Amino acid sequence: MAPKTKDRILAASLRLFNENGYDAVTTARISEEVGISEGNLWYHFRTKRDLVREHQLALFVLIDKRLSVPSTPETVLENYALLNRMMFEEVWTYQYLYRDQAEYGRASPELEERVHQIYDMTTRILIRFFRHMIEARHLDMPEDELAPLADNVWMVIRYWPSFLRETRRVLKLDKAALNAGIRHHFALFETHLTKEARHYFDRNGYA
Repeated sequence: MAPKTKDRILAASLRLFNENGYDAVTTARISEEVGISEGNLWYHFRTKRDLVREHQLALFVLIDKRLSVPSTPETVLENYALLNRMMFEEVWTYQYLYRDQAEYGRASPELEERVHQIYDMTTRILIRFFRHMIEARHLDMPEDELAPLADNVWMVIRYWPSFLRETRRVLKLDKAALNAGIRHHFALFETHLTKEARHYFDRNGYA
């Protein structure tokens, strides 16, 4: 079955926003990409901000899956690698949402509240993972440093696309740029990991 027009618009606009930047893409360009009239696009989405909202809702679905990743001291390395992969997959798939907020603006009030909840839950989950690493003797770090570490890890992941755009003039992420973000985030606590834990993450391509 062929994709519905609405789904084609969402897919095309996401690709164009990721590749060119939010401000550089017009509704006329999206219509041309999809092969429909601009009036047909407006029937489904009146403005580009309506597209942003739909992309944000789709991103929230991925985030909810990531927030449900479990952790125990026995499985913490494996599950942290999974959590890490899922977070960077979100950044890869919806990179313009992470990169171009200065262009598309703040979310609607109800979505903005959801964003704040995600930030808070992500920080708490990261702290839980680091605490389990300590319990399993994979990580040597004082308890009072876990909250700042979690904030720093989340800042590197969340703002990596913006950092590259503003400092390196990198617009669209490639795999090398994404992997560099993974390495930078591990650099925040790598020296506190045991040799075995570092080897685990290295073998699995996370450090």
